[in-house]
Amino acid sequence: MKRKNIQNSNGITISDSIVMSVKQKHPSMRKLYAAAISIIGMLSVIMAFLGMFHFRYHQGNVAAAFLFFAAFHIFIALKGGKALGAYLLSVVSFLFLAYKKSSKLVLGFKFVYNIIYKETFESNLNYYKGLRRVLEVPCITTLFVFYIWLLAIVLCYFTICRPNPVLPLMVTFPILEIGMYNGVKMPVFWGIMCIAYWLAILAMSTIDVGEYSGGQSGFVRKNNLFFPKRHMKLKVTERCGMFIIVSVMIVAFLSYGFLKITHYKRSDSINEKRRDISDAFDDFTFENLGESLSNITNAFGFNLDYENHKLGASDHIRYKNVTDLTVTIEKPVKGALYLKDYVGAVYKDNQWFKLPSSKYNADIFDDFKDYDVHPQNFPALFSRYIKRSDEKNTIWIKNSAKKKNHIYSPYGVEDLGKIKYENDTLAFPGNKKDGETSYKFVPISPDNMEVLLDSGIEVFFSKNSGSSFSLESPNRSVYSASSITDKKWQDAVYKYCDENGLISYDDYFTIDYELPSDDAYLYDHGDVLMAELLQNDYKKFVYENFLDVPDNQDMAEVRAAYSDLVDVEHGNTAKEVFEILNNICTRMAANSTYSLAPGKTPSTRDFVNYFLLENHKGFCTYYATSGVLLARMAGIPARYATGYILVENDIKAGKTNSDGSVTIDVKDNRSHAWAEVYIDGIGWIPYEFTAGYTQQEINTEPTQATTTATTQNPSTTTTTGTSVSKTTGNSSVTTSHTTTKTAGSDVSATTIVPGGKNKSGIHIPKFIKKLFFFILFIAAMVMLIRARRAFILKTREKHFKTGDPRTRIRYMYSYAEKLLNELNLRSEYGNYKQFASEVEKWHGGISFEDGGFEKLTDIALDSAFNNKTPDNEELKKCEKTLSDLGEYIFKKATVTQKYKLMYLNVLLKGDD
Repeated sequence: MKRKNIQNSNGITISDSIVMSVKQKHPSMRKLYAAAISIIGMLSVIMAFLGMFHFRYHQGNVAAAFLFFAAFHIFIALKGGKALGAYLLSVVSFLFLAYKKSSKLVLGFKFVYNIIYKETFESNLNYYKGLRRVLEVPCITTLFVFYIWLLAIVLCYFTICRPNPVLPLMVTFPILEIGMYNGVKMPVFWGIMCIAYWLAILAMSTIDVGEYSGGQSGFVRKNNLFFPKRHMKLKVTERCGMFIIVSVMIVAFLSYGFLKITHYKRSDSINEKRRDISDAFDDFTFENLGESLSNITNAFGFNLDYENHKLGASDHIRYKNVTDLTVTIEKPVKGALYLKDYVGAVYKDNQWFKLPSSKYNADIFDDFKDYDVHPQNFPALFSRYIKRSDEKNTIWIKNSAKKKNHIYSPYGVEDLGKIKYENDTLAFPGNKKDGETSYKFVPISPDNMEVLLDSGIEVFFSKNSGSSFSLESPNRSVYSASSITDKKWQDAVYKYCDENGLISYDDYFTIDYELPSDDAYLYDHGDVLMAELLQNDYKKFVYENFLDVPDNQDMAEVRAAYSDLVDVEHGNTAKEVFEILNNICTRMAANSTYSLAPGKTPSTRDFVNYFLLENHKGFCTYYATSGVLLARMAGIPARYATGYILVENDIKAGKTNSDGSVTIDVKDNRSHAWAEVYIDGIGWIPYEFTAGYTQQEINTEPTQATTTATTQNPSTTTTTGTSVSKTTGNSSVTTSHTTTKTAGSDVSATTIVPGGKNKSGIHIPKFIKKLFFFILFIAAMVMLIRARRAFILKTREKHFKTGDPRTRIRYMYSYAEKLLNELNLRSEYGNYKQFASEVEKWHGGISFEDGGFEKLTDIALDSAFNNKTPDNEELKKCEKTLSDLGEYIFKKATVTQKYKLMYLNVLLKGDD
């Protein structure tokens, strides 16, 4: 085509012929799209929230408010310009009327929260007490109207005028999170619409096809192509937003339709994995961050072995029916078999902790090591003494891969020189082959021990000695150390008695003991006599450390509700102890229902108080924790244990081997929590508080709970059929729930631990914890900022030093523009030569060598428009100009500006 030079009256010269064709003009749909997106955002959030809960409000008034506020704010947002002044008027009016109606809004919030509280925790009680029901509808309606007004203000402006996702997310997501956090299902359609809106507003805020980062509006030429600069967006933002919303909905409907038409059904393994992932995310809480992250990683197949013993953080547990342990028993046993791996002693903030290690500095624990008799051996030695029979058994326990870091041990272990002991709680075998542990033990079960210590003891002793015995009070007996037949135990007994001042004359010593005396048997079994001496001393340690109860209003209410069972005088005899424990167990079973989905314990409530006096639903951790605490209130030493349980039916169902042994695959649904109680003269034995659990079978089919509450006044006492009310304002213990793991994990049961004024355990004040986490957060932020700074500096240096020279000079010029921007120097309208002259005028010879920036500009322009490649010498001079300019800016900056340049903008290295 023939070259022409055309100049119009505006002074614009067009070189060469340009052919321009314009398609038929189409009406702009931008305003319609923007209005539609705003309405979708408002409507989806409101409908999603209202679909999760059942509120009582004037639907007509709320609908009218939605239509009015949406129409008004969309109209003024679309008009723009001076009409936006009405937006300011709307914001001021909102704040003024919210202040005037503040009391009504507060009441509305309380009514709404009560409904959320009751539906979330399936409770019949209100969180906020004393509200007049007649005010519920008008107050909730007012609250909803104001929220819709707020939504209209925020969503319309930040969707139509200035698309930005931050504030819209801040006013929409928390409302929906209230339900999602507590496991309430959101309406699927409106949930998808909410997500579509969030994606649309995010896309609208980020769409920018500008090629370069410098300059204001206008175009930059590269060869024969023209590109819009920054701030000159293509006007397709609303269309993109609407496209995203439509795309999300189409994909959702097509997916739903495909599944319905094809009758597609996921495999069981996929469903199981989805449930695991869903449960892990549903149970996620920052209060229980470690356990939450562990559950999530385990759900995705990565085993992060972490557990704690908090209670109340999960609303349910689910079992997978997978094998966690493989147990082989030499001979079948009667009664239940408990395998423990954790013992909790200190209950604080709804979490179980071990007894502080400092407590185990007592002299008695040195004696256990010196004489090689431990509290873990007491039940085996003393039950054998009562029965006069050798019921030794052997158990082999093989852990699954998931449980490889756990060691489980039975009660009644006997020390054969190969057992290691953890204080007075656990026993470990000296060696572990191929993930398998083994123990010699005497079976100990709650029912068998109760019978043994009641009628059985008299039968056994009468049969062996021809006389009857009483257990009403300790029996005092005198022994001679030299009469012990085994020289090892003779020397050990004498040494212990001599060191502790128990020798009365010659080698005689006295023992006050709960079990009857059979001199002949004890002289032949010096280990039992040694255990009696140690148990007498250890008993003092037990009563000092395992009777504490939190000293607060929550526990006072529990004690009051169970006062007829726990405020009784007794002499701590085995018969009296079992009678009290059985009464507590019966009352809890009558007043509660076993459930694997009891709901989360509210964060403002005490775990035990909420279970016993209001919720009345729970599984083993609930019963065990409550039972331990009630036992302590009754003066019975108790603590909390977790592990696995095998009942008689499990053992009978096991595989009988050729040698008579029995092998049982222990499933995850046998993970369990129970109480340990201390019986004077016997030691620590398991006790079962969980409803539906017996020594023979586990039957946890829900039964109707009968809840009684006693209301007392100075003159009368009446019993009603309603739940014991809980005054939430008095709650001072932070609740959380035993993080019972999903199938295949141990139940982290919780036991009520020492509290009161002399609480046992490590107590870290809350402000210390908060300070620690604040410091940790600050340290993490500092590390993140420094890592970002190091990455940017390294990347910039790489761009300056390596690569195509034309690309390098382009980066250098862009960096120079950013530095000059700090000096309030900006290029206008893309006139680079004029801008270079302006910079040289003010800073040439001061911030850098004369002509330095002009040289940099010339090299950059030659590279961009004349395809000229700069040489290394030119690039080094450009770098020198940038370095000098950076040093000048840094020296002139204040301390605050220096930190901004170094860490926020990351323009300079500074004095790092």
